[in-house]
Amino acid sequence: MPFGSETGRQAPGSVGAPDGRSAPGSPAPISGGSIRRTTTVDARPDGTWHAGTLIDARGRDLVADGGGHTREHATHRFRARVDQDGTLRDADDTTGDAADGRLPAELVGIDSRRGFRRALTAHFGPAGGVGLQAALLDDLPGMRIISGYAQVQQFAPARPADRRPSPVIGVCVGWAADGTAATSDDALPGMLTSRPPAPDLVGGDERVWHTDPPPPRAGMRRRRLIEVTPDTVTGVYGYFRDTYCRPDGIEVVVHEYEITATVAAGVGGLPVVRELTARPGALPFPECPAAAATAVSLHGVPLGEIEPEVRRRLVGPHGCTHLNDLLRTLRLVEPMTTLFRATRGEPNQ
Repeated sequence: MPFGSETGRQAPGSVGAPDGRSAPGSPAPISGGSIRRTTTVDARPDGTWHAGTLIDARGRDLVADGGGHTREHATHRFRARVDQDGTLRDADDTTGDAADGRLPAELVGIDSRRGFRRALTAHFGPAGGVGLQAALLDDLPGMRIISGYAQVQQFAPARPADRRPSPVIGVCVGWAADGTAATSDDALPGMLTSRPPAPDLVGGDERVWHTDPPPPRAGMRRRRLIEVTPDTVTGVYGYFRDTYCRPDGIEVVVHEYEITATVAAGVGGLPVVRELTARPGALPFPECPAAAATAVSLHGVPLGEIEPEVRRRLVGPHGCTHLNDLLRTLRLVEPMTTLFRATRGEPNQ
C-alpha cells in the first residue's frame, strides 16, 4: 500500500521551516486498508496560568477497507484540570460530554509531570496502555511543558531581561549550549510572536481528522496522527503539530514533524523498523531541524524495544524531545495492526 508524503500522503499547504526548506503539509485522507488514530489535546489557562491549566482531549480510531470506505471504530474524550503544582484533577464541569469522560480514579490526584507515564502503565498495564484513552493521557506531561510557551508569551512584557527563563541547557538540539535559544535574550519570547500561521489540517474532510472545536485563545493545541497499513511490509505514517492560538484568534505553528516508516519481520520473526524517515516542519529555533537525522539510528530496532531505545539513543543536544514523542508512537504499530485485523474478522498473524 502506498504511504508517506513521497506517494501522496500529504495534500498541499505546507508552511516554511526556519531554515527556508519546505515543511510537512496537511495530511491526506486515510488510505484504503489502513487504521488511523488522530488525537487533539488543548490546554488553556484556568483564568490565569498561575491558577492552573484546563485540558480538553479528544481522539478517534478510524478504519478504511481496501476500497477506501471508512468507519469510526472508537472515540474518546475527557476534560481535566491540572493544578498549579501539576496535580491532575477531573474537570469541574462534569455535565454533558464531560460526565462521560471522567479520568480513571487511580490517576486523579497524582502529579501529571513526574512519573506520570509510569503511573499510566501501572493503571492500564502494557496492553491497555496502547488504547485511545491511554494515548490521550500520555500527552499530559508534554502539554504541561508546552503550556510554558504560552506563559512566556503572556508574561514576557513584565519579565526583567536578566531573568530570561531557560530549561536545562543541553536537553535537546534546540537548547544546545551554544545555540540560539541559550545565547539570545530574545529567542524565547520570540518563539510565538514570529511563528508561521497554521494551515488547516482537515479541510472539512472527516477522513483526515476527527471534528475539533476552534483552538482555545491564548492556549496550546497538540495534534497527533498515526496511520498503519498492515501488510507483509507494513507502512506507517505519523504526524505531530503543536500550535499556539494568539489572543486575536490566529493559530501559529510551534513544532511540527512527520515520519514515514516500514516495518517487517526480522530475525526470529519479530517486527523491526526497516526504514524510517523524519521530516521537520515549522520549528522554533534554527538548530531544531538537524534533529531529524537522528531517526536513522532506529533502523533495525524491534518494535517492542522502541520506547527504551528512543530514550537511550536520542537524548541530549543532538535530539529533539518533540520528535522523540512522535517516534515513541511506533510502539502502537503492532496493537493497531491487531485491532485493524480484528475489525475485519481476520486472524492476527
